[in-house]
Amino acid sequence: MRLYIPDLKKEEGKFIPFDGFVKLLLNDEEAAVMEVKLQAAYIPYRLLVKGQWRVQMEKECSRCLEKFPYNLKEHFYEEFIHLKGPAEQKGYGEELKLEDGERFVFRGDSIDLTEYLRQSFLMSQPLKVLCREECKGLCPICGINKNLEQCQCTGDNINPRWAALEKIRKGL
Repeated sequence: MRLYIPDLKKEEGKFIPFDGFVKLLLNDEEAAVMEVKLQAAYIPYRLLVKGQWRVQMEKECSRCLEKFPYNLKEHFYEEFIHLKGPAEQKGYGEELKLEDGERFVFRGDSIDLTEYLRQSFLMSQPLKVLCREECKGLCPICGINKNLEQCQCTGDNINPRWAALEKIRKGL
């Protein structure tokens, strides 16, 4: 998603809405389409961008390993510093560390927000994705999905290395 600075300078200080889609290449096998709704404003030497993005994709539950539709959305607000001079590289630019935190900088007459949005998506991923909160998962003994059927396994098949702990638990 590319924003053109001369267009934003015409309406300096006003937030202008932009909508679009960004294709995210997550790895060799997985891709997702991000729906982005944002507003951007240019003030001298700074670009302010705020909005939200949403991704719908298919994920695998961390407990039962079943695939399910997964929706993730996030709000964002970012400030990009516009440096003078011609663009030296594609993308949103390099990171510049300032005393008050990290800032993104860019050069040239346009800024591509694709990499910023991809990083925002990756940072928003939960560690464990569950199909539902009450997911029972897989039986550790027979491997059956306990959401679909009840297994006949008992807790008697304890690893011998943990037998001493089991004796303590039963003693309490």
